[in-house]
Amino acid sequence: MSRKLIALVLLSVFALPVFAGDAPGIKFRVIVGEFENKANHGWYHGPNPGNGMADMLITELVKTGKFRVFERAALDELLKEKNLSMSDLANPGTATQQKLEIGDILVKATLTEFGYKKSDTGGTLKKFGVKAGVGNYSGRVAVDLRLIHIGSSEVLWADSVDKSESSKSLSLGTRDFSFGDRDAFDDHVVGKATRKVINAIVEKLEEQVAALPWQGIMITADEFLFIDGGTELGITDGMKFEVKRKTKEVKHPKTGKVLKVIYETVGVVKAMEVEDGITTVVAISGSGFETGDTVEIID
Repeated sequence: MSRKLIALVLLSVFALPVFAGDAPGIKFRVIVGEFENKANHGWYHGPNPGNGMADMLITELVKTGKFRVFERAALDELLKEKNLSMSDLANPGTATQQKLEIGDILVKATLTEFGYKKSDTGGTLKKFGVKAGVGNYSGRVAVDLRLIHIGSSEVLWADSVDKSESSKSLSLGTRDFSFGDRDAFDDHVVGKATRKVINAIVEKLEEQVAALPWQGIMITADEFLFIDGGTELGITDGMKFEVKRKTKEVKHPKTGKVLKVIYETVGVVKAMEVEDGITTVVAISGSGFETGDTVEIID
């Protein structure tokens, strides 16, 4: 089998980018779970705000150009392919390599507040016959957020994110307020508070990514060596990677949580041919590389 054919076969099976960290141009894969909705919002008449916020976060993450984010349909297909659920991605008992083939950071959030208050003086605009009010309007949105490293199941960051917005303006009510109408949404006090929360989550993700090393997975085929990521991640010819192999997991005796992973160094490889979804590498030190070995960028 030719080298090109092997690469194409592997690309079709393993064309899933790996996770990135502080390396310039390398993109992290972020999986955005559903925002569980536990907020009281009797004033709101639109679709589930938790779903709307998850979609907003996906859009904003893509716009940064720093992350790889899968569309929901594609993610569902990947999970089905691996016989995994969203909860498996945060489960320490699920095989690390299997999880890393799906993503790198899982965002889990619970919407706890989606509030709107008004204190206005009602009236009618005689010229148009529209009921309206002028007064004070406030919106507050809060989520409980967890950022989970999918490979290790470690909770990288957990906290509440809450934002408020207030305005003195003309209000035409809340029935037309919807995630589907971008202009109306961004003009509403709750919409503005929601945007602040989403932006804060994006900033926190950027901070966490900067603190993590870049890692990927080695793939072997006869004498050929590959990494499961390529141009879409910003990998370039000449980059060097340390290849490591997990030798032991240290687990908590009661909870089973992985406290530490011990690795041994196998060798160093260098990128020689970078394509979309896959990189061909050659060994510059070491030997005995195996599919599933971890690679970390060193240059």
